[in-house]
Amino acid sequence: MATAIGTNAVTSLVRHYLMPEIVDNIYGDNPLTFRLLRANKKLVQGGTQIEVPLMYKRTGVGGSYRGFDVFAVSPADTIKNAVHSWKQYVVPVAIDGLTLIQTDSPEAIANFVQVQMQQAEMEMAELLATGIWSNGTTDTKGITGLQAAIDDGTVAASYGGITRSSNTWWKSACDFSTGTMTLGALNTLFMSAQQGGKAPTIIVSRDDQYARYWGLVQSKQTFFVQAGGHDEQLASAGFTNLLFNNVPWVTDSHVPDGTGSSNSEIYMLNEEYIDLCVSPRADFRLDDFQKPHNQDAMVSNLYWAGELGVKNCARHAKATDFDTV
Repeated sequence: MATAIGTNAVTSLVRHYLMPEIVDNIYGDNPLTFRLLRANKKLVQGGTQIEVPLMYKRTGVGGSYRGFDVFAVSPADTIKNAVHSWKQYVVPVAIDGLTLIQTDSPEAIANFVQVQMQQAEMEMAELLATGIWSNGTTDTKGITGLQAAIDDGTVAASYGGITRSSNTWWKSACDFSTGTMTLGALNTLFMSAQQGGKAPTIIVSRDDQYARYWGLVQSKQTFFVQAGGHDEQLASAGFTNLLFNNVPWVTDSHVPDGTGSSNSEIYMLNEEYIDLCVSPRADFRLDDFQKPHNQDAMVSNLYWAGELGVKNCARHAKATDFDTV
C-alpha cells in the first residue's frame, strides 16, 4: 500500500536521508568555513551574549625573592571581555499542494524534496560565507565578519565592544599602501602578524591576488613556496592552494574588494585565534513541516545561530591594495 505523503512523511525523509549531507555541504562550501568547522567550531550553550575573556597584558607582579622577603600580592587587572551578540539566519523550504499532486509517490517526492533542500543548502552557504567576510555594519543583524575583526580601526573603530584607539593591542597589522606585490612585501606583512611560534595559518584572497602570487613564484622557486607545494587537507577537499612560508594560500570569492580598481584584499589569518561560535539549538536545525491554515502548502525553516569571534586581532594581517606585480 502506498505511503501517504504528508508533513510527517516529508519531515522524516529530510531528517533521515538529507540533513547530514546538507550540513556537510554547507560547511564545506568555502575553504575558510571548511577549516573553521574542522577545528574551530565552538558550541556555546545559552547566554544573552557571547563573551570572550582576553588577557591583554602581563600582571606586572611576581619576581625573585630571598628568605623572609614579603611578597607583593596586589591584584592586577589584566582581563577584558570582548562581547558579541547572537546572529541568526533562516532559509525557508516550502512545498505547495499542486507539487504534491504532481509528485504523488514516495520516490517522486523524495527527488523533489532533495532538490528543494539542495537549494536551501546553497542559500544558507551563501549567507554564512557572506557574513564571515562582512564589515559588521552593512547588515547589523548578520555575522560581524573579518573586515571588522582584522582591522586597525580604519574600518571598525571598535570590535567586540572594545575600542581600538585606546586599546592598541586590539589592532591588526594592516597594509593600506598602493603598491606592487613582491615576496618581500608579503613576507613583511606575514611577519607583522607573527610572534614567537604563533604565525598565520592560512592566507585568503580572491583569484586576482592568487594569480599575482602564482606569477611571482613561477620564476622564483624559493623557500616561500615549494615546487608544486600545497596543503593536502585542503587539496583533498577540492580547494586548490599554494604555499607561502609553508602556509596555504586559497581563494574565496567573498573576500572584499581592495581600495584599487582591480584587486581584492589579502588576509593572513591565524585560525588558533578564530572561533565560529554556534548555538547547539540552531546548528542547522530543521523545523517540522507544517500546513498553514490559509494555504495549500507545507512549510519548514532551516536555522543557524552563532557568531564569528576573533580572540587576538594582532595575530592576523591584511593588505588592501596590491594592484600589480
